[in-house]
Amino acid sequence: MQRIKALFKKHKELILYVVFGALTTLVNYILYFSCTSGFKIGWSAATVIAWVGAVLFAYFTNRKWVFASKSHGAKAVLSEFLKFIAARLSSLALEWLTLKLLLDILHFDAFQWKSLPVGELVAKTIGQLLVIIANYILSKLVVFAKKPSGNE
Repeated sequence: MQRIKALFKKHKELILYVVFGALTTLVNYILYFSCTSGFKIGWSAATVIAWVGAVLFAYFTNRKWVFASKSHGAKAVLSEFLKFIAARLSSLALEWLTLKLLLDILHFDAFQWKSLPVGELVAKTIGQLLVIIANYILSKLVVFAKKPSGNE
């Protein structure tokens, strides 16, 4: 048990990022497939709608639990939030380009099983995996980067 606690303490940030990243991905999938399957919205618009919901969820969970942001005050928090949005816009572009390639050019959406959009799910999952990696790197190095102790 001590070994597990030590491992968790050593890798706490990454473990929490994976947990909240999975929840953020779930939010994204629910919104995306509600839009495409439920409301018959095209994948492009559905991607943006799902992105907005997922980004809002991710910001608050990443800020509080994953990276334990020390930013306080309206100006500092707004600056942090704007950096988060800018970083996530780049990953939105990455996901959009991935879906454009896989759905519109390679026609993954043609693959269905018993009327389930298997190809679209595979394309979305590939896009999400790329996004998760990019988001972690951008959040760690840009948005929630630890400031030297003399600047806090």
